[in-house]
Amino acid sequence: MGFFDKVKKFAGGKSMATVEVLTIGGKAPTDAVISVSDSVVKGTMKVTANQDCVLLGTNFSVVLRTLDDQGQWGNVTVARGDQKQKQALKAGQVITEAWTINDVDIERYLNNQSYNDMAAVVGHPKIKLVVNCTADVEGSPFDPDADVEVTLGASTAGPVTIKTTVIEGASAEDASFPVTDSVLKGTVVVSARAPCVLAATKYEIRLELNTPTGPVDLLVAQDQTPKLKSDRLSVSFGGTNITFPLKMDRGDKATQTWLVSDINLPAKLAEHGFSDASAAARDPRVKLVVKCIADVESAVDAAAGRTEVRLM
Repeated sequence: MGFFDKVKKFAGGKSMATVEVLTIGGKAPTDAVISVSDSVVKGTMKVTANQDCVLLGTNFSVVLRTLDDQGQWGNVTVARGDQKQKQALKAGQVITEAWTINDVDIERYLNNQSYNDMAAVVGHPKIKLVVNCTADVEGSPFDPDADVEVTLGASTAGPVTIKTTVIEGASAEDASFPVTDSVLKGTVVVSARAPCVLAATKYEIRLELNTPTGPVDLLVAQDQTPKLKSDRLSVSFGGTNITFPLKMDRGDKATQTWLVSDINLPAKLAEHGFSDASAAARDPRVKLVVKCIADVESAVDAAAGRTEVRLM
């Protein structure tokens, strides 16, 4: 037994509970595949209390492991998520929890490691993808966790990407939105990975809630440009103009300003047990999300982007 294992055993951290990753993408971990282009990873985990303890929450992450020229494996966390929900567990009690990891960008982290050909990374002996699930146990210096290696699949990305860059006049990373406001506006950039025709863009305001019965994803309001797909429809907001359908070549970028109205967050929150909207705005179990979608002619799937916005 190594030194740190002895410390963990002495401290009693990992012996308080055990963690098991049950599914990833609806499949057993041994059968699961996460594609290079996947932006969301979902699964389930099981926590078993080995003794009476208090579970403060759980967290989960996608980790990229690469082997360097010196034969050392390096770990980089690609994306992570967490769920905060304090509950007392009795010895022998088992809970199963669904989890979601958003904003996964494996390609970007591979690029940072000088892997630029995404077709060559599948099955590469120096690249591994790992999903980690951890239980945050009160008083435990070493939280129980579980790692599973997952097959890295080929990219299924379409010909464009879409990203929200500005929300309510601030950069998307710093944006905030009052919980009682009814109109939200912002800017997206559509980038072409291959020649294509951009047919429409769509915007959804969503609430992601962690409720006692599990995660809930709610559509609050939406808008689409153009309203109906037809030839040569032109839209213009705040000086931004795109004429649909828009022919794009590889490397082209198109910018569009959008606006979604008729947002009623307090009503949606109340439907799911969050009666005090002001308190919900500060609740870590509540997330406001802007989802932007780019619809490309002849593409099988639309491109989508996701941005979390701080509620206030």
